[in-house]
Amino acid sequence: MTPEFIASLPPEARAEAERVFHSFTARRGSYIYYPEDEAKTLYYVVDGWVRLFQLGPHEEEITLTVVGAGEIFGEGALLPEESYGAFAEPLVDSELLSASREDLQRLTSRFPEAQMAFVLLLSRRLRKAEERLRDLRFKEVLPRLAKALLSAMRPGAEGFEVTLSHQDLAHLAGSTRETITKVLGELAMEDAIELGYRRILILKPEVLRRVAL
Repeated sequence: MTPEFIASLPPEARAEAERVFHSFTARRGSYIYYPEDEAKTLYYVVDGWVRLFQLGPHEEEITLTVVGAGEIFGEGALLPEESYGAFAEPLVDSELLSASREDLQRLTSRFPEAQMAFVLLLSRRLRKAEERLRDLRFKEVLPRLAKALLSAMRPGAEGFEVTLSHQDLAHLAGSTRETITKVLGELAMEDAIELGYRRILILKPEVLRRVAL
């Protein structure tokens, strides 16, 4: 399926965008790029989750954000002589599109509509980053976790389910695995979710929506 930001382009620009973006699968447990790598490639998430993080002064991992379906990352490729400045790690096997800096420059120079499409994608990333900072500052773990569960749930055989690990949810919610495990247990006690092996079944999404506010 063609991503929305490409499908919305005029026919000639769409054809060119489909030519320059290439699909591939980024496997869990690998890295897409490292902080010192030159930003030569822009990425778009078709399906999955990719964590962007840096190392702190004591080599601790500091999650900057987690990008999901419909979002771009590696935006340094839109600028000359930039490095990525962060690690990019797939939390699950993720379907991505990639395009080189040179191809992007030709695409955006020929088609102003493509420039606007990237501006919109970058604006969404900025708004999400601002929202994440606001949530970390003003919200407790429970509403942040509820929001993460709602964003990660997908239709399954028995209803909506989340297949991310507790650690992955900790990255999404900006917390620790231990705290997330505790809060998940509290939600399970309230019958809002059901905990299973490598799966969380969402029993009452309306409860999550209420506490996520």
